[in-house]
Amino acid sequence: FDPRWTSPPAPRVTGEAFEWLGEDLAHPVVPLQPAVFLERMRARAAQMERVLEREREAVRVELMGLRLRYSTLQRSVETLRNYQEDVTQALEWQEENNVQEGDLLPLRNPSLPPDDD
Repeated sequence: FDPRWTSPPAPRVTGEAFEWLGEDLAHPVVPLQPAVFLERMRARAAQMERVLEREREAVRVELMGLRLRYSTLQRSVETLRNYQEDVTQALEWQEENNVQEGDLLPLRNPSLPPDDD
């Protein structure tokens, strides 16, 4: 008996061996035929590729929305910083020129008729 010349037993695959694929690809008792096994594996791999592609597309769309929200918030923060700087400069000018709150006249729209108070 020479073990090098004996053929190994046909592989037997249980569902647990392919649990990561999400389905039982082989009957637990019948030896797999290589062509059938490969075809099943290819079909399942193609199905998983389609699922992953759909998920990737959904994530891409969500990421685009997040980028849009981020850029909008970034512009809002920049606008608020500019406003804060303008207000700070106006308050500094008032303080330097000794202008009190009651000293400033309200701004009027010249196209409106004057108030008759």
